[in-house]
Amino acid sequence: AGAARLWERSLRDALAHEPDSVLYQTPPSRGLPRLRQAIASHLERARGMTVEPERVVVAAGAQSIYAMLALYLRKSEVVAVEDPGYAPVAKTYAAAGLSVRHLPMDADGLSARALRASGARVAHVMPSHQFPTGRVMSVARRYELLGWAAEDASRLVVEDDFDCEFRMAGRPVPPLAALDGAGRVVYANTFSKTLGGAFRIGYMVLPEALAERFRDRLGFYACTVGALEQLTLARFMESGDYERHVNRQRTRYRRR
Repeated sequence: AGAARLWERSLRDALAHEPDSVLYQTPPSRGLPRLRQAIASHLERARGMTVEPERVVVAAGAQSIYAMLALYLRKSEVVAVEDPGYAPVAKTYAAAGLSVRHLPMDADGLSARALRASGARVAHVMPSHQFPTGRVMSVARRYELLGWAAEDASRLVVEDDFDCEFRMAGRPVPPLAALDGAGRVVYANTFSKTLGGAFRIGYMVLPEALAERFRDRLGFYACTVGALEQLTLARFMESGDYERHVNRQRTRYRRR
């Protein structure tokens, strides 16, 4: 309810103060620059990531992100996913014609040995809070995974950071994207966990080299989130209401 009230206020402000030329425009394929800037600023504060807004792509939730990545990858691409894992990830890649390898996990995260043996060039992982096990990938395994990706310019790691805001115990672990020195990590997240499932807005941050190729190959793809929703979320984040909401939720969950 709290998020809904704050969202309603941001929505009313957007309708009252934004010109019609902005409210009713067709958003660029990657999303409105204002929202991409707000997301980049948030990631710097919350996740220690240095992000240029040009590398941010906005879409309608996690599955839209997966689908866009699947469109970018070659049909014959082999993608490794965690097993057990979030079923829509594997199903989306398979539906796009990609070859999916379900790889086991150990105490540190996705098995690096299994990944090397799989022949995959793309690994989709949830290192901060794996679904459904809840495991956190160890720092050593994170560097091992980044080392695997850095060995070949065609390799990618998709970091699905879907529930990073609600880590309740232990020291904060930096995201793979913040440790990535070779430009091999695609960072993905959504606002569904923090604002609720009704808010179908997600985003990914592309490595610099990939961002240009992605734009050339999928620049025709219409943004799946409307301008009004994007402006509302941008205002919500710019005002500080979003971070205050997340902090309140985190405190409430920790007490529980």
